Amino acid sequence: MKVSEIKKEMLQSIETIEDKEFLKAINLILSEKTKEYDYELSDSDKHELDELKKLRKAGKTKSYSLDEVRQNAYRRHKK
Repeated sequence: MKVSEIKKEMLQSIETIEDKEFLKAINLILSEKTKEYDYELSDSDKHELDELKKLRKAGKTKSYSLDEVRQNAYRRHKK
């Protein structure tokens, strides 16, 4: 089952549930999980990324296409 299908199924289920305590528990779980995705780069992180971007644009670093990254990941995973 795809992630999008699971989300759709969950939304449909939540719409039918009337148990307030159960919904509060689910909400707490979801709130904690979404905190994992709530991240902001520090100013020094942003600066470092800007410098790396300048080097890449100047041709001073190696970059990889998405296909190259996928191929390398696949090769490493097979080992």
